[in-house]
Amino acid sequence: MTTTPAPGDSRQIFEALTHGVAGDHDTAMTLLLPILQRDDQTMYATLCALAESASFNARQQHELGQHFGIEVEHIDTGAEGSTDDLPPGIAFAARFVTAHANRDWDSTNALYRALYDADPDQLVIGVRAVYDMAVVSLRAFVERRRAETDPAA
Repeated sequence: MTTTPAPGDSRQIFEALTHGVAGDHDTAMTLLLPILQRDDQTMYATLCALAESASFNARQQHELGQHFGIEVEHIDTGAEGSTDDLPPGIAFAARFVTAHANRDWDSTNALYRALYDADPDQLVIGVRAVYDMAVVSLRAFVERRRAETDPAA
């Protein structure tokens, strides 16, 4: 399956993420929805673009070739958990972004196909979670860059 959005879609995805970083999630979703709803291949490519953004900050801070894993902790107790403990859409997002960061395209495609076929409603939740992860990652990147260029900021 193609993982590169069309050039116009790429600009629109970037614009949506810019709105997301600024806190304007309604506009971001208005920009993303037509792309996501176009067809299966475009939805997958958009998810890959979002996962690229979601993993960007982490990939910048790790050695080349280093692999990423997933750490899950119980929100109240801090006890170690598993992605199996998460709702399906959230588990999908964590696994998809991790597989994407590891450049494991077979796994990203398998994860997408499995949830797309099994529970489209959970896929919608997963897409939103990947978007949210991208926004948080990009915000952290922007804040780090600002601190590097203007220590007084």
